Parts: sequence; structure tokens; C-alpha cells
Amino acid sequence: MRSTADVIEGGVGALYDEADPVLAKDAFPAQLKLLEELLYNSPRNSSLLVLAAQGFAGYSFLFVEDSNPARAAAFYQRGRNYALRALASQKKFKNIKTESLDALSKELKTTSRKDAAPLFWAAFNWAGEINLKKDSPENLAALPKVAAMMRRVKELDSDYYFAGPELFFGTYYSRPPMLGGNPKKAKAYFDKAQAINQGKYLMGYVLEAEYYAVTVQDKSLFESLLKKVANLPAGQLPNARLSDAVAKEKAAHLLEKENDLF
Repeated sequence: MRSTADVIEGGVGALYDEADPVLAKDAFPAQLKLLEELLYNSPRNSSLLVLAAQGFAGYSFLFVEDSNPARAAAFYQRGRNYALRALASQKKFKNIKTESLDALSKELKTTSRKDAAPLFWAAFNWAGEINLKKDSPENLAALPKVAAMMRRVKELDSDYYFAGPELFFGTYYSRPPMLGGNPKKAKAYFDKAQAINQGKYLMGYVLEAEYYAVTVQDKSLFESLLKKVANLPAGQLPNARLSDAVAKEKAAHLLEKENDLF
């Protein structure tokens, strides 16, 4: 089982570097079920748990969220639970869902760089679920925990997954100020992410356009970011070709909706 996990972990880049989004979309479910089958026989394998969490996050965000939010929310929840299971191998993290924010914050201070991956995917999936279930007070109440987890990932490894923590907070602070947002902070996070990625990660531009530019109603920035996505080549960074290809599709879709957004 350990050998199989190592092979899958080593070869996962083949999926995330796929240039054809349709092929990747068709392949994703089988890959996810394979991971779950392996976890059925090795339920405490942390590598498989993190891969499953990443897989459900990627599948939901790239292919399901826009067309079927309810289904995507269920997948985000499944991915979150796998990441939390990986964290629960450490006794201090056995009750993340039920413990207080203060207790979690104290536990997060004891984490190390090796904890960055499960913390990131737990927070990413949890945030995705919350975003799609805004009518749930229970989910919204968990948002400070999610932010605390991602803030710790940022401290441990701000470059993780294409500057994922920076992009998270760029999106997080793009909320209207009356809802706790801070557009100035949001822009700084998006700029930091693009600096880390050398301007080569296309999904970062899409997120900045969809969340920041729309919130501040900067139509010219919205257009320039999405046109940049259309013009830049996909796959300039390792394991980003699929995300870039989907970013191009999302950018085209957002431009079609421009009149509704501004």
C-alpha cells in the first residue's frame, strides 16, 4: 500500500499537467474512486488522505462548482474530511470541527512545515463548502477557523500550491467592507501571489478579476486581467497546465457576463 501511494503521489502531476480539460474531467472521478478504494484498505495513510483532499478540491473547483454548486459543496465536504483525517493522526487535531477558535489557534502554533499540505487542503475545501452554503449559519461560523488554518499555512509556506495562501486571502478580503472585507488588503495579496508565481499562474488572474475587480467595480482591470489570461500560454509552471486551461475557459465565461457584473 505504501508503494502504491508513492507511485500515485509521484504520478499525480500527469493529471494536473493534462492540456485537454475534457479528458481531465472524464478521468478525475476514476482517480478519486481509486484513492478511496486504497484508503478503504489503508485508512490512516496520510499521503493518500492528502491526495484525496486535493483531488476533491480540484475536481470541485475546476469542473463542478460552476454547473452544480450543491454537488460541488458535497465534494468539498468530502475533501475537507479527508484532510482533517490526515491532521487527526496528531492527537491535538482530533476535534478541529467542534473545538473553539482559541483552542485551535493555540494548536496551530505548534505545527511545522510538514503540516502545511493537510492544513491547506482542509481550509481550501472548507472555504469552498462555506462559499456554496452561505445560507448556513453553522458553515459561516466556521469561517474564522478556516482563516486561522490558512494563515498558519501562509506562515509555514506562503508559496505552497502556486501561492495558494496568498490567493486565498486575496479572495477572502475581496468581500465588501460591510461584510468584513478589505479591498486594499485583497489587492496586496493578489499582487504577492503573482510575484511568487512570476505572473505565470493564470487562475490567479481569474480569481482577482472575479472577486477583487468585481467588488471594487473596476471594469478596466477586470477586462485586462481576463484578456491577459486569454493571451498568455498555458503550462508555464509545472503541474499548472490543466488549471491554466480551465482558467482560459472561466475567463471567457466571465467576459460574457461582464454586463451583468458591472
